[in-house]
Amino acid sequence: MRFGCTLLSVSDMGRSLRFYTEVLGLEVENDFGANVTLSGRIALQTETTWKCLTGNDDVMYGGNDAEVYFEETDFDAFVAKLRRTEGIRYVHMPVEHRWGQRVVRIYDPDMHIIEIAEDMRSVCRRFLDRGMNAEQISERMEVPMRYVRSCLASDTLETERLVLRPWRPSDAEELFSLASDPDVGKWAGWEPHPDSAHSRAIIDNILSKPATFCITSKEDGRIVGCISLGFDGDASIKMDPSDAEIGFWIAKGEWGKGYATESSRRVLKYAFEEQGCGKVWCVCLEANIRCMRVQEKLGFLLRGTEDIYNTAYGTRCMNVSYLSRSRWCVLDGRHP
Repeated sequence: MRFGCTLLSVSDMGRSLRFYTEVLGLEVENDFGANVTLSGRIALQTETTWKCLTGNDDVMYGGNDAEVYFEETDFDAFVAKLRRTEGIRYVHMPVEHRWGQRVVRIYDPDMHIIEIAEDMRSVCRRFLDRGMNAEQISERMEVPMRYVRSCLASDTLETERLVLRPWRPSDAEELFSLASDPDVGKWAGWEPHPDSAHSRAIIDNILSKPATFCITSKEDGRIVGCISLGFDGDASIKMDPSDAEIGFWIAKGEWGKGYATESSRRVLKYAFEEQGCGKVWCVCLEANIRCMRVQEKLGFLLRGTEDIYNTAYGTRCMNVSYLSRSRWCVLDGRHP
């Protein structure tokens, strides 16, 4: 079974259409006269037709026992719009819930309750802009850290030469052509991909996580590597809940072009500015000179070496480095 829409009986179709299109910004998708469907899976039905369809002349409005819920990214602008609009009847003026989400409830022309709430991504970003990190936002909003991370996640990042985008199932063949090279996976901690089906499974189960990006060339869209942030529970080392671990690999044919440094620099900006991270860690093999050079360019500090177990290659001695937000700000010419 598939959900169709929410249908509201209205006493004056023209008046209601003006409210839903001009105040709430919905669009008319189909106008059948007695029935009008709007964007957002809402339909308006004339009262006369509703009585005929239900066989009941007793249509009551203003029951105060249900509402239609909307979310708004720019809540302040919407509230300002309401204040400029004549005839708005409020259930209550804008309030802020205990978890930080702001809402306002109004009546439509037939006294149906309409709730307009600040969308949760905007709530997270508002707290981030106040200087909170992800852990503090999680506590303030009373939601799991993973939910905060998903709200703060960006779909696509860009640099001068690169586009960092989510991985797609259709990338499986190209991923296999790059990840089947034994010289790539051994440095990143995974075995060469045996076939494209394996690559598709990796995309579905691992590379689909938030803050995992397919690195592509702006010039022709080809895949040149992968970069990701691992948060608490997905990282290879123990770290604070507000920290992240960066990991990346570049296709062998693209080595020496500066793609690792360029993409990492953008992901660090994303980690500190958009994800509220306190520190970003990087773990690599002692012998991985290329990775250490990238870290040096980005300002990472070596904490030391640790024996870390890897399911593909067993226990190996790894360099563990980190970059704090305050150090990143200084190196980037920003105020900490």
